Formats: sequence, structure tokens, C-alpha cells
Amino acid sequence: MGGYAVGRLGVLGDCPIDNVVGAAYFWEPATMTAMVEAGRAAMSPAEGAAVYTQICQEWGAEKLAAMEGVERLGEILEKVVASASPLGAPLFVGWRDMPRPADPGPARTFQLAQVMRELRFSRHAVAIQAAGIGPLEAILSGPAGAWNAKMFGWPEPYPDVTDLVEAREAAEAATDQMHAVDLDVLTDDERADLRDLAKAARAHQG
Repeated sequence: MGGYAVGRLGVLGDCPIDNVVGAAYFWEPATMTAMVEAGRAAMSPAEGAAVYTQICQEWGAEKLAAMEGVERLGEILEKVVASASPLGAPLFVGWRDMPRPADPGPARTFQLAQVMRELRFSRHAVAIQAAGIGPLEAILSGPAGAWNAKMFGWPEPYPDVTDLVEAREAAEAATDQMHAVDLDVLTDDERADLRDLAKAARAHQG
């Protein structure tokens, strides 16, 4: 998992590891620290980010090849990425600033989808914190529950979070509201195209 940590989170640069742990948010801190240390022992954050970016581009070039409307999808995503607020979104900013292919095809579009993924992730982390829910509790009260908590490095036993269901649902709604602001830059036609093309891209990947 060191490659994952130095790859996805390498866009933060050669910063203190606590900065990376904070940006990753939902990972158990000691687990993420060990992952970052292992990743940085193999390559620098800049190198890791470049490798992860290349993987995104190659995946897009393969999975979205010949998809009708792929350039239009990239155009819309880029408009959102260019205008979204950077506040509270360090991973989004890091990914936003990674070089993208000049060709407006599937590789570029998929990389922009990765940037959008980090944008919504950042909004979600802010919403969870604003709701007063800890990272472990957020995971446990989510759809994958204990399985996801284990994957994110949290040791058992886990607390009972049945009393957090409503708070978690409210945080999800707050995430959607914050992310909706990111989409305000789009026209009605662009919103419709984004919805339809995002669904088409998902289906096209198989």
C-alpha cells in the first residue's frame, strides 16, 4: 500500500507526513503513516504522483477508448475543476495542478475524473468533520461498515454507531450541498450532458 500512499497522496509534495495523514482523513493515522513511510522509501512524492497520474491516463485511454462524447465530458469536468474553490481541499488542489495530456481524449478526461473524485472527497471530509463525526465512526456508519474500517487500518473492536445514522445521513446531504456549489459554474445544458456522459462512461468501462 506504500505505492498507493505515495501515488495518490504524492500530489501534496514532500510535506510532513502528518499533513498527508490529515488530508487522507479516513485512514487510521498509524497505518497511513507507515504506508507513506514505505512509499517514500521507494520513491519521492513527486515521482509517486507522476506514476499514479500515468496510471490514470493509461486506464482512461484503455477503458474510455471510442466512447462517444468523451471529449465533451472532459470539457465539462475541466470547467468545474478550474472554478472550484480550493478551501479545505488540499488533495483536490494537488490533483488539479498535475499536468494533463494535451490531447482532449480519454486519457485527459479520466484524469479530470480523478481530480473531480478528490474534489468530492474533500467536500465529504469537511462535512463529516462539521457534523462532529470521527473518521472511524464515519466509516462504520457507512454502507460498508466494519469491512471498510478494517481496510482503512482501524483495529477491532469497533464502537456501536447506531446512534450516528441520522448524523451520517445529514453529513451526506451536506456533502451533496457543498459539491453542488462546485457545479454552479455549469449551464443547464452542461449539467444534463455531465449527468448523461458520466453514466455513459461508467457503462462504457464495463
